[in-house]
Amino acid sequence: MRSRGGSRRLPRVLPCLLLALSCLGGLPLPSWNPADSIAAAPPTPGLSGAILFQSDRDGHSAIYRLDLPAARAQRVTPGSAWDDEGPVWSPDGTRIAFASNRADQGRAGFDVFVMNADGADVTRLTFDRSDEREPGWATDGRSVFFSGERDGRSEIYRVWLETKKVERLTHILLSGAVLPAASPDGRYLAYVTHSLSYEIQLLDLTSGETRQLTSGHGACRPRWSRDGKPLAYVENDGPTSAIRIVTLATGATQRVFADATLWSYDPAWSPDGSHLVVTVSREHDRGADWDLAVIDLSAPRHVTRLTRGPGNDRVPDWK
Repeated sequence: MRSRGGSRRLPRVLPCLLLALSCLGGLPLPSWNPADSIAAAPPTPGLSGAILFQSDRDGHSAIYRLDLPAARAQRVTPGSAWDDEGPVWSPDGTRIAFASNRADQGRAGFDVFVMNADGADVTRLTFDRSDEREPGWATDGRSVFFSGERDGRSEIYRVWLETKKVERLTHILLSGAVLPAASPDGRYLAYVTHSLSYEIQLLDLTSGETRQLTSGHGACRPRWSRDGKPLAYVENDGPTSAIRIVTLATGATQRVFADATLWSYDPAWSPDGSHLVVTVSREHDRGADWDLAVIDLSAPRHVTRLTRGPGNDRVPDWK
């Protein structure tokens, strides 16, 4: 397993799923039946838009775009001598932020970059010697949040596109912070910290106040819906993991996907909020083969597989 390449490397928050021991209850979904010999998924009627994701299907991790309903994937970045990971659409859909170690042909740490939606006009935003990863756009598209290890542990930072000025947003002295995600109204920043387990925190970007959103099970990978009301995330579900949704106004949570034989990860919302795209694999570490799948939130047992075959397809983002 490579130490730096995003798709071969275990997600840094994956221990949250292993540390938590309690089950969430509810009925399990039918067991997943992969057909790894099939190279592509069938068309997906009723689904539309474009999903970005990272994949090492051709060796190094590169960024791909999957167009719906055809479920046809095309490569956006070359990644021939380096790794590109964690792509996210800009709010207007014209640009992509991502992390890459391309600055020294794969021999240096990761930095944050932006590019046009077609892969052109790549611009480097961060220049620190430590790893800078997990980008997430600010609502106005003028800045990008990311996690960086400038002080020896991971904290959340913001870089401004016009000036490339970097500001630090968190000071989590004992545990650090990872996986920033800004709410669509620009008020909150969700991120993940670790003490006894990995949990999701909310930072009010206006007042500077923080509060813990989850507690006790191990939670990570927060992703906001387009209207900013519910938040999807990963939570431990006994031997594997589950995808849950929390409603910010009430704190009520709902489990929308779980399978005792299948790890599920990386939730991202469809533009209309009716579906989630997730990544699934029977293994979480060595031997993992992550693929993309879509959950219909009106019928959570209806799960459509989007990618198949060897290689790890991870960290989707849907526009």
